[in-house]
Amino acid sequence: MSTTNITKIFLVLNSGSSSEKFSLYEGEDEVCSLYFEGIEENGKKKFICTITRADGSEELVDKKWDTLDVAFKEAKAIFEKEGFINEAHPLDGILVRVVAAGKYFSANHIVDEKTFEELEKVRVTNPLHVPGTERGIKNAKETFPDVPVMVMSDSEALTNDSRKDTEYALPKAIIEEFDLGRWGAHGASYGYMMNKIPELGILEKKMVVCHLGSGCSATALIDGKPAYTSMGETPLEGLMSSTRTGSIDPTIGALLGEKLGAAEAIKLMNKQSGLQAMAGSNDMREIIAGAEEDRADAAAAYNLFIDGVAGKIGEFAAKMGGIDAIVFTATIGERSLPVRSSIISKLEFMGFRLKNDASVDKSKGYANVAEEDSKPVYVIPTNEAAYMIKKASELLDNQK
Repeated sequence: MSTTNITKIFLVLNSGSSSEKFSLYEGEDEVCSLYFEGIEENGKKKFICTITRADGSEELVDKKWDTLDVAFKEAKAIFEKEGFINEAHPLDGILVRVVAAGKYFSANHIVDEKTFEELEKVRVTNPLHVPGTERGIKNAKETFPDVPVMVMSDSEALTNDSRKDTEYALPKAIIEEFDLGRWGAHGASYGYMMNKIPELGILEKKMVVCHLGSGCSATALIDGKPAYTSMGETPLEGLMSSTRTGSIDPTIGALLGEKLGAAEAIKLMNKQSGLQAMAGSNDMREIIAGAEEDRADAAAAYNLFIDGVAGKIGEFAAKMGGIDAIVFTATIGERSLPVRSSIISKLEFMGFRLKNDASVDKSKGYANVAEEDSKPVYVIPTNEAAYMIKKASELLDNQK
């Protein structure tokens, strides 16, 4: 019989193609994280692990591994050694974020055989994410056989009858064969925002939330519910980001598929494009510095990025008949004053103007960085893990 914790303990897994990140939470507080990543050593691939504790201190584990498959067992040993997991404090659940499309993955599930069947079905449209997800789930179940493993949908919060943009203009037979739809992504971030905005007392009738980080997207809310979103069947659709093309002529994708094969073409458009391809860097700070130094490639990348976000906000304004407030979140959205200023400067005709010294005071949990005579422009830190933990707790409670 397992011990019941007043505060649930969750392990949140983020599986990449060549990395694993384990974040341990007590309630909504992250107490420790482990990051396993590959390095080259004497011409061979090795894996190392960095521990990050709650106080922000980091420590490189004095050990190397030949394969990423051992990461889960090693993570369990490290968490136990550090005293975070034991008989008195067992895990309540393991959360695996799933960036996969389709009806099944538009909701959260406790993993069972159907989960693996559905992962195989979406492998064709998500060849980059599915292998890491499968590896993470299998290793989680082997390492913690008595702990529920949950797949947390990256589109669940956007799966709502309020959405007005869920379909593609393709033959019905093709739609049904591949279970295609504009499912969207960054759902944990938008789910958190849809809860946080009313909680802060700043809900407006028509709002646009811009999630600008390593991946970038935007979602329009009407009465706090999702109406339109920029990402589609996969996160590749929509805004250009660090290494993604964003929306491009589909013919280019078809040509790349013919030349490289579908999986390699998808990889190129997701991992080798975007800001990285245009400016030689996926760090917005470096791109801004390059643009200020009159580097043509950096300026072109920056301008395309800004035009893309501003254009998407304008598109949503046309579809909703106006916008009452804009929200910026995620790393770039929260931290980059130049990016926010460049975007909002293109939207002054809609009644938005930023303060010149628009610094962010996070002590209140948000900041309005707009001028007094402007419509509100909010900066709100996102907390995707908090949203996933909330949903995982609900999922477990519903099983009782």
